[in-house]
Amino acid sequence: MGGNIFKNTATAIPRDRVEPTIEAYKKALGEIFPMKNLSLAHFEPVGSAGKKEVSGDLDLAIDATHIIRSFTSAEIGKWGIKWDDWNDLYTKIHKRARTATHQMSKMRALLTIISGKIAENSIDVNDRVTAGNIFTCFEQHDANGPTGAYVQIDWMVGDIDWLRWSYYSHGEQGLKGLHRTQFLVALFSEIGYTFSHFSGIKEKKTSEWTITCPEDALQLLSDHYGMVRHSQTQTFSQLHSWLLNCDPSSYLPVISRYREILRIQKQIVPNVLTHTI
Repeated sequence: MGGNIFKNTATAIPRDRVEPTIEAYKKALGEIFPMKNLSLAHFEPVGSAGKKEVSGDLDLAIDATHIIRSFTSAEIGKWGIKWDDWNDLYTKIHKRARTATHQMSKMRALLTIISGKIAENSIDVNDRVTAGNIFTCFEQHDANGPTGAYVQIDWMVGDIDWLRWSYYSHGEQGLKGLHRTQFLVALFSEIGYTFSHFSGIKEKKTSEWTITCPEDALQLLSDHYGMVRHSQTQTFSQLHSWLLNCDPSSYLPVISRYREILRIQKQIVPNVLTHTI
């Protein structure tokens, strides 16, 4: 999700190393944050990790309630963080925020301090922290232990049902998970909405994320383009076929947006769109 941040260190990870690496990562985090050990066990892979022979990175999702239930001194203290330190950073972040809600600023402040503590324990961490992401680099493991190679591991913090849907990747041959999710971005953008992997969906030029569950997102698509089921949104091919057959009049505008998104992100255009204007 975070792109190739650790270009000089991280490499792709083979499928047979995914599970041992995730387990080793959880164990390492549990040692850094012993009072959150049980909560951190709820990290789960999303995206294409483990579905392809080789994955570029690992995206680990976790429900925000496992990170923190309320921003009280007692809850923040479970991370080994002083409430005053967190509150000072939260105040600074929110003063600079243009569109972030108080809740988003609070979570970003917490994740920022958490990332610093991870870095203090010999795990490489990027300083680009968001209200739902921490980007780290961790040693790959296989059944026998550390391998000497490294992989980028990204935190995805939010509503777990939303994260499972928004980051879902079937592992389509020749395509990345982003080919599916950016098609969703184009679909929602065409009807005046902004799609966020970890926040949900909101109307453009507004600040409230009014849709935060997959069922409501599917209903919005159905209302504008025609009935769509969860099973029709798992791959780019499914979404493309659904739109083409369900709402041909919206097809070219959406595809135009989609191709522009891929151009900006310097990603390949799926073969089926090669001759689409």
